[in-house]
Amino acid sequence: MSNRRYRFFQGLIFFGLFLFLIAKAINHQLYWYINIRFIVLSQIGIVVLAILAVILFKAATNKHSDHLDEKQPHDHDHDHKPASANLWIMMVPLLIGVLIPAKPLDSTAVSAKGLTTTSAIISSNSASHPLATESEQRNVLDWVKIFYFEKDLNPYVGQKAAVTGFVYFDNQLPKGQFFVSRFIIACCAADAYAVGMIVEPAAGISVKQDDWVQIRGPVEVVSFDGRNSPLIHAETITPIPQPDQPYLYP
Repeated sequence: MSNRRYRFFQGLIFFGLFLFLIAKAINHQLYWYINIRFIVLSQIGIVVLAILAVILFKAATNKHSDHLDEKQPHDHDHDHKPASANLWIMMVPLLIGVLIPAKPLDSTAVSAKGLTTTSAIISSNSASHPLATESEQRNVLDWVKIFYFEKDLNPYVGQKAAVTGFVYFDNQLPKGQFFVSRFIIACCAADAYAVGMIVEPAAGISVKQDDWVQIRGPVEVVSFDGRNSPLIHAETITPIPQPDQPYLYP
């Protein structure tokens, strides 16, 4: 493949990646892949991709680019034409992004990764301070932190929770109970793990796997998987749309 054609296809790939990431940013789907603190770096990367695409397209229009190697003295007979196989390797990320539908992690990922109600992975030094937050303003992660780090849970028994998350049914729970769950992302979707609170729904309330809901009700301490865990006696379960930002951050 000639140098000009090679640079042209390189430019197309970089421009394709630029358009792909721009579309994800406009649709608020970049949050499905990375921690929110990396969004600015991603935006810088998008700009860099556009600049590289322009540079490569300019190189492809340079009529002398195919003859640069011929003007240089060589002491060997190796072919310096670029290999088209390199272009296919460069296309892999773009093809994966385009061909695999984008969606946030859900119960399928929970089944593969597992779920915790009290996790040592969560840092006590993170930005969120659940103890300083009103009970109905705490999210699922805040409650999980409390149940992991606090020695005396009696002050929290009976406090009202108002949390949102997706429904996950676990075979370890008694019949009728389920988890209200959220995925936690430290860096990107690859390191995500799920946390959840057990929900005891009121009679006659029915939900389905992966439904997004808001749960309101008092909190109780129960034992799950050998640890004290939070359970909500759900007074109300309200269906909600999936949030634009479905993940929480430690």
